[in-house]
Amino acid sequence: MSEYRYVDLEDWERKEYFNYYLELNVTHEMTMKIDVTNAVKYCRDNNFSFYAYMIFYITKSINSIKNYRYDFIEDELVCWDYLVPAFTIFDKEKEKFQCIWLDKIESMVDFQTDYQSEVGKYVCSEKMFPKVNQPLNTFDISAIPWVNFDNFSLNIANSSCYLKPIITIGKYSEQNGRLSMPVSIKSHHATVDGFHVAKFFEKLLINID
Repeated sequence: MSEYRYVDLEDWERKEYFNYYLELNVTHEMTMKIDVTNAVKYCRDNNFSFYAYMIFYITKSINSIKNYRYDFIEDELVCWDYLVPAFTIFDKEKEKFQCIWLDKIESMVDFQTDYQSEVGKYVCSEKMFPKVNQPLNTFDISAIPWVNFDNFSLNIANSSCYLKPIITIGKYSEQNGRLSMPVSIKSHHATVDGFHVAKFFEKLLINID
């Protein structure tokens, strides 16, 4: 599991923003349709899972932005060295999903191999969380590959306690010869501003192209 460091709130440059938005419990969400034409072609040419490809590069993009790595541990604010993805997979026969996680994210090829192995193990499980010992430094990614949505909203009770990002991707569709796919990210304003959201999408577009 990743290491983390405690944040000294008194000396933190974001203290005023953090306290203000945490007290009001302000979260925000943004959905952007991104061009995945080259990514889809690359996955098809290399017999890769496109979903695993997106999980890998979403994780890489998130970890490149420190503001997305803040978290609460026993009511103390910390910053993780890195986050690992916890993501949904789908059992088509039972029409149910499971949530699993992967912590080996060094290379795309290795991640694809590990992804296929883990999906094979757990996709038929009766449990919602079949893989045990999920580490604390996970963040959530889910897919709705049946809908090319324009906006997605996710509500969490007591969300003031949850600072890590939540990402939802949708179905890609073709327009004028290009493929676009919606990506939605939920953030807490105590640690993440619109600037950081824009930075995430900028990093993601660079990584997948």
